[in-house]
Amino acid sequence: MKKRSILVVGVLLTAALAWTAMAQPPQGGGFGRMREMRQNALNAIQEQLTKLKAMMEQAPQGMQGRNPQDMTDEERTKMREEFTKRREEQANIMAEMAKQMDTLKDPRQLMTEQQESLAPLKDLLASAQAEKATATAAKIEKLIAERQKQFQDKMTAMGFSPEMLERMMQRRPPQ
Repeated sequence: MKKRSILVVGVLLTAALAWTAMAQPPQGGGFGRMREMRQNALNAIQEQLTKLKAMMEQAPQGMQGRNPQDMTDEERTKMREEFTKRREEQANIMAEMAKQMDTLKDPRQLMTEQQESLAPLKDLLASAQAEKATATAAKIEKLIAERQKQFQDKMTAMGFSPEMLERMMQRRPPQ
């Protein structure tokens, strides 16, 4: 039941996103590129969703209708290994879908989310600096720098340079 619920939610989410993307009029220049990126992201999400659905419908090999209590230790170990492998594959598919979902978001929204996620760390850094806890402050600064680098890498992968993002934020602040 839980698998089917996840599947239904995924299908509905994909359909809603596809409908939204298709309803937008074609545009040229940067907007056309953005639309193409979003369409590619939707296609990738649909492909990943198809893979996930196929995995969920396919029973593990040799396990159809068998009770684990009736299996030998070797068969149970093999079943656990296969389930672990399937779970890892599903996690990879979900991670890829999450990555593609970021592509569908507005870059300003992503920047705002990034700034909001760094706010507690920046407050903690200010507190550590006020208390003259230099080792703690250095660790927090390193963590902030790592998160900013990850964000910049994600935005670069989406086709945005830091200068482009800065101009977007200046022209129209996030809501």
